Amino acid sequence: MLLRWILGLFAAAVLATSLSEGAFAQGNPKEVFVVGDNVLVSGASAGRPLVEPQLVANPKDPNHLLGVAIVSSEPPHSPQADCAAFASFDGGRTWSRHDFRLENCGDPWVALREDGTALFTGLGPRGEIRLSRSTDGGRTWAPVPVDLGRGHDHETVILDATGGPRAGSFYVVSGRVQRNKAGRGLASVFVARSRDSGKTFAPPADIVASSLSNNALAPAVLADGALVVPFIDYQSHPGDHGGAGMLERRRVWALISSDGGQTFSHPMFVSEACGSGGGFASLAADASTRSTRDRLYLVCTNRDRDAVLVHHSADRGETWSAPVRAASSGGDVVFRRTPSIAVNKDGVVGVTWYERRKEKDGECQHVYFTASLDGGKSFLPAARVSTAPSCPDTPRNGGSAKRWAAGGDYSGLTASPDGAFHVLWADSRNGIYQLWTARVSTNMTVK
Repeated sequence: MLLRWILGLFAAAVLATSLSEGAFAQGNPKEVFVVGDNVLVSGASAGRPLVEPQLVANPKDPNHLLGVAIVSSEPPHSPQADCAAFASFDGGRTWSRHDFRLENCGDPWVALREDGTALFTGLGPRGEIRLSRSTDGGRTWAPVPVDLGRGHDHETVILDATGGPRAGSFYVVSGRVQRNKAGRGLASVFVARSRDSGKTFAPPADIVASSLSNNALAPAVLADGALVVPFIDYQSHPGDHGGAGMLERRRVWALISSDGGQTFSHPMFVSEACGSGGGFASLAADASTRSTRDRLYLVCTNRDRDAVLVHHSADRGETWSAPVRAASSGGDVVFRRTPSIAVNKDGVVGVTWYERRKEKDGECQHVYFTASLDGGKSFLPAARVSTAPSCPDTPRNGGSAKRWAAGGDYSGLTASPDGAFHVLWADSRNGIYQLWTARVSTNMTVK
């Protein structure tokens, strides 16, 4: 049964004010979010915990969704850990599963072309990037014999789904540690582009932005095909671990390439409001034809991990707004973690996160969704997506509950070409982390 979130007089007042400013198209302000049924993606029988999901939608087919996740082990990150892909061709109602059978697999990510070609990336035990390719939308997969080197972390892959000169290209992005001639570690942002659907890659770029240790975040592609790659610095030198080496404030930066990842701009400052321990910050671009076109959005949690912050840029990343609270801090919030962000075809900005509150559920948590209809300047009251509490600390989760208290360092959120948002999250309502999904639609659009 669909859960219709009635926002009441307060939301109506917010929307009425925005409508008076010409921000929104027609719509009933009392029914903004429509949250669909919670669907179990990973099947009724769960042998091992599934964590750290990521989700993409086919750029042209709203029924075609593709997700990936870690198949965890005990202890986490042991040789038995694997990664798996989950494909749906009916809008998320039913799913098929493929296990990659990779030793100690981590940080799974996937991108999907409109013709059904998909590229999977995952990390190995020495930081090597494993690649696998599907030509049938994620039903079957074959390894790609390409060596992109070792020393990678938080690798991601993205598709250029625009109509620009590099349309259809896949980009693999990661943080990487190299050694200079003196043997000292240097942190770089690694970018490699494939022009042939993931079969081969051009020589990569390794951008050393400073002497500080940093890590790449998930990239975004603007409407003209320009690639935007954010990164975050967090300690004084690569190889330092904690203590005096940690920076007092983490800083997020952005690089932009207009030539397919061959050359990059100077680092552009984004924010120093993002904290640690709340999951990776996430970037999204508005490639719609609306007035918000080419607007960039970055979401993260604050240092206290009790608020979700969104920054926006209206000039392709050169300057950024002060952080806006998508989910404000509150006295009953224990933590908010692992936020994700996506923009639909109408320019609506969707944000999700895991949240634990001081309530009768104790150590349990839920997944929430909110949206902005004015380019990230304000956000509507949040709707709860999950219909049952997730309680990670269980015998079947074992060490996975401690390593991933909120189901991962990132979670799945995507917008399909019909404008709907799809949420994919790790949920322990059945005593073990399994993958669940829900469709969230909104009847409001941005002019």
